[in-house]
Amino acid sequence: MSAPNPAQKNRPLRETIYADLRRQILSGRLLPGSRLVESSLSESLQVSRTVIREVIKQLELEGLVKITPYKGTEVSRLSLQDIEELYVIQAALEGLAGSLASQKMRKEDIRELHSVQERLKKSVRKDPGEWQKLNIAFHQFFIDKCGNRRLHLLIKNHRDQFARYWRIILSIPGQRERSNEGHEKILRALDRGDPLKVRLAMEEHIGQSAGNLTAFLGKHAFLI
Repeated sequence: MSAPNPAQKNRPLRETIYADLRRQILSGRLLPGSRLVESSLSESLQVSRTVIREVIKQLELEGLVKITPYKGTEVSRLSLQDIEELYVIQAALEGLAGSLASQKMRKEDIRELHSVQERLKKSVRKDPGEWQKLNIAFHQFFIDKCGNRRLHLLIKNHRDQFARYWRIILSIPGQRERSNEGHEKILRALDRGDPLKVRLAMEEHIGQSAGNLTAFLGKHAFLI
């Protein structure tokens, strides 16, 4: 890990280091099981071990690292059961957000969401990163429109837990096409003005992604 960017000098140092480590974990640059050694981080970042300890404690509270007494700290490993449980919760939360949002959306909102979906369909054969940005925008649209701040925060916290697996999901053959089909089903329910069907379609869509991911990881356990 490199020293903090001088451009961020006005940002509290602890916060800068925390954000950088967190980003590396969620992006997959720091793989599950990777060791975080306080002394090494302190030396490379030229900060006290107290600062590093505070950052690690914050990451532990989020479930991103695991501290084992007398052994040290490592990036948390998620079992298949952990991943399944996280997705069940995420599906329920986003399903609720979809239901609430569908009752608040105006016609222009729905047209904008259809536009996002059209761009998603066109990008399915292009760069996976581009497709994923649009995929996040599609889901975020419902979250932003749900009108429930606490629900918004719950969804973000849970999404962050398995963000590190997005690259794997995107590499599964046919996953982007299946995901687009799930979006289409959600949009049909939205067009009909049926909040319950929007909720069920969203839950089914996220559940389908979970099933594909766990099946893939079950065959490639070294990636967990």
